[in-house]
Amino acid sequence: MSEIITLSLPWILPHEQAELSEFLDGTVETALAIEKELEEGVADIVERPFGSAFGSTQSAIECALTALGVKDGDEVVLPALSPPALLAAIARMRARPLFVDSDPKSLTVRGPSADTRCTARTRVIIGVTVHGDPTGLNELAGVASKFEIPLLEVVCGGLGGRIGRDPVGRFGRVSVVGLDAASGYIGASGAVACTNDDTLAATLSLLREGGVRRPRVDWERLGGVRAIEHFVSDPSLPLIAAAVSVLRIRRHAQHKQRVSEIFKQYMSRLGGHSDLLLPASCEDNTVAWSHFAVRLSDRYTRDERDSIVNGLLRHDIGASSAVCYAPSEAAAVAQFGVVEGFATAERAAHRLITLPFHPALNARDVELTCQTLEVMIQRQSIIR
Repeated sequence: MSEIITLSLPWILPHEQAELSEFLDGTVETALAIEKELEEGVADIVERPFGSAFGSTQSAIECALTALGVKDGDEVVLPALSPPALLAAIARMRARPLFVDSDPKSLTVRGPSADTRCTARTRVIIGVTVHGDPTGLNELAGVASKFEIPLLEVVCGGLGGRIGRDPVGRFGRVSVVGLDAASGYIGASGAVACTNDDTLAATLSLLREGGVRRPRVDWERLGGVRAIEHFVSDPSLPLIAAAVSVLRIRRHAQHKQRVSEIFKQYMSRLGGHSDLLLPASCEDNTVAWSHFAVRLSDRYTRDERDSIVNGLLRHDIGASSAVCYAPSEAAAVAQFGVVEGFATAERAAHRLITLPFHPALNARDVELTCQTLEVMIQRQSIIR
């Protein structure tokens, strides 16, 4: 193939280069405006009054956990099927993970499963949208209320989706909205932590500023000496990255509509394939799919899945998995020990393949991806 078919949007599109040059003039005022537009843009989508931009999804999760009072050794309930950024944040916080198995249909965590994992020492429940599917977030909010602990919502995809009248990102005390390629088609950088609690918002802002108070007026950004109130790794979002994220958020509604059309193309093209389990389509358009992920049938192993993924990559087609089976990752085993008993999440994680999914794809890209996937599956069957 002459052109690479990427998983998400390239970091900067050609038409975005011109837009960037227009509103990046190097002034302090412009930098503040870009940062503010990004925070307010994401907060508006999730219908929260406060947002703080961070340099990465992992740093945003770490700071959100800190703001919610999680300390070394505290228990946190989280999905066994999680984005790597969440697992890394838990490890760096030195919290104790209580993993929860996945629902076999949505691959998300449902309320009853989380309820049985909570103890008197549980500090936070973490809910995750898997490939954009928010199923169960409202149930987790109910469980958190029952135990009088906060829900942290990790939106690594699914921005713009809803459960009933409530948007994704509005169920947790804090919601971390990932904007990077791992979080879906937006494919920019960083994350925004949103909340409706002004005290939490102030703490998140403090942590985002590297542990010092945010300047109250513009001229304070030129320098000065401020007291260090927290020791944190630099979580700030570089200006260029913030500007690209702003451009993508400006077009979010347009891009969301376009990827819903691509979702239908994939479903039509791959529907009926005996070796593939496709996402559960949503007729009322309440799921804002951020990834198109297929599951191989249960006759395929993890190694065979990896071989199929590598075959796609060799043909210049992006392929990966947006989530991992957290308990079995080597770094997790080294820090937390061996934890077993999450069969649904484990089976799904070892057979998931995320395919290219973003608004710049055309019908030919989708067809080439599907053709190549089918050839790689057939090849693997012959090898077996």
